[in-house]
Amino acid sequence: MARTPATPRRAAPIKVSKPFPWATVIGSLVLGAMLVGLITYAALNQGAGRDQLQTNPDAAVDGVAVATGELKRGHVPGPVTYDQTPPNNGDHNAVWQTCAVYPEPIAPEHAVHSLEHGAVWITYNDKVPAAQVEELADKAGNDPFLLMSPVPNQTSPINLSAWGRRLSVDTASDERVDDFIEGYVNGPQTPEPGATCTGGNTTTGAVQGAPAAPVTPQTPPSAPVQTPAGSGAPTPAS
Repeated sequence: MARTPATPRRAAPIKVSKPFPWATVIGSLVLGAMLVGLITYAALNQGAGRDQLQTNPDAAVDGVAVATGELKRGHVPGPVTYDQTPPNNGDHNAVWQTCAVYPEPIAPEHAVHSLEHGAVWITYNDKVPAAQVEELADKAGNDPFLLMSPVPNQTSPINLSAWGRRLSVDTASDERVDDFIEGYVNGPQTPEPGATCTGGNTTTGAVQGAPAAPVTPQTPPSAPVQTPAGSGAPTPAS
């Protein structure tokens, strides 16, 4: 009987030891550290931006015009001639404008006094769409230190004014609108921090004229006297 050759035995597999993936691990750690750093940096800078709005809004809000020189703050009666429309500083009426939304123009002489108290005055011309006016009114109606009114002859569509500060924007959706409000409502520029913006004038239209000068009463003249003929002493006229 023929003999079947023996089936060859399969050789045991050779185990190859794989090196530990240090490069992958290190790369993942580096990427994770970078991600954490970016998140931390963004959070810190966002916080710093909010802090700067409170401490130095002139630097934090892009495009703000800052008035220079001595800003007058006297209380005067009657109309005042301002060098800009709308004004954000200068002599003004002794009564401030109550902070509210006004559908008609208000006297700048009252509004400037409100700015002195830390208010922000939102104004718009007649080219601003009604939807944007409503958007601004929603902001102004929710803050006791915001007042809003139309100024038909202002050059920019929308102005935001604080004491000695102005920001001009084209649309109500400009993100700087909220930044200006946050930075300048009772901001560091306020000459009279802690003063109120309620309980003042609530009328619209031009400021009332200067009060009439008091009339000094005149003493009536003495009655004329007549000297009767032949008498040396005067006697009152009848």
